[in-house]
Amino acid sequence: MLIPVLVLATCAATGSIRTPAAAPADTLIDVGDHRLHLEVIEGSASFAFVLEAGGGADMTSWATVPEALAARTGATVVAYDRAGMGESELGPSDLTPRAEIENLRVALARLGVPSRRILVGTSYGALLALWHAALHPEEIAGVLLVDPMNPGFVEATGDFVWSTVPTIDHAETDRERALVRLMSSFEDLIGEVDRVEPEIERPIAVITAGKPWWGNEEADAAWRRSHEELAGGRSTRWLVVAEGSDHRVPARRPDVIVETAARLLDVVEGGGT
Repeated sequence: MLIPVLVLATCAATGSIRTPAAAPADTLIDVGDHRLHLEVIEGSASFAFVLEAGGGADMTSWATVPEALAARTGATVVAYDRAGMGESELGPSDLTPRAEIENLRVALARLGVPSRRILVGTSYGALLALWHAALHPEEIAGVLLVDPMNPGFVEATGDFVWSTVPTIDHAETDRERALVRLMSSFEDLIGEVDRVEPEIERPIAVITAGKPWWGNEEADAAWRRSHEELAGGRSTRWLVVAEGSDHRVPARRPDVIVETAARLLDVVEGGGT
């Protein structure tokens, strides 16, 4: 089966640059039992990009992506810290990934973020983006997965993922407590995403790292193969190779994310594939 692949190897932007309507707004939003820290760049377009960071990361891991994406597309761009990360409060010990998705939606609604949204998730955040899209297809117009963790990789490599996770016997910080909570729910999240991902009908772009980075040839091969499988099978899905980048695509190749997001926006607005 052929998979449409786009290799972005330069930093040259295509298309015009649009200036966002306002400077970033930094805020804490009460979602019921804790507060989430969000940064919103308000745009003039009717769409919003919502960024889901990796598992142990906060919004700063997106580096220059939010500002560049806002300037490139004119859309509203939202980055945030999940509960326990960055400046967000930890929340309850039994907070589930689904509850985190619903809490994010509460925060977005309270901020008046456009309800036509494109989710951008990297690594672990890609799992949340996929489940979010499956739970609320009426709000999600498209999904961009940046070097995503995914059920295919976990299934292909068995216990390998667990061997890469640090052991936290005595969590001392909110971030460590959030990581323990994340790891305790990871298997269930993988199962949910495995169940719902094939049913997602919205356009999905998958960015895969151009450089192997797991330090294990079999894992690196399974990682790329899992991304090809995610991107294959439908004309509304495609694969992009971030040449020269390891897993840290937001820092290494922000241009690839911005240009792929702009292409995805064009697709969901009816401009083709």
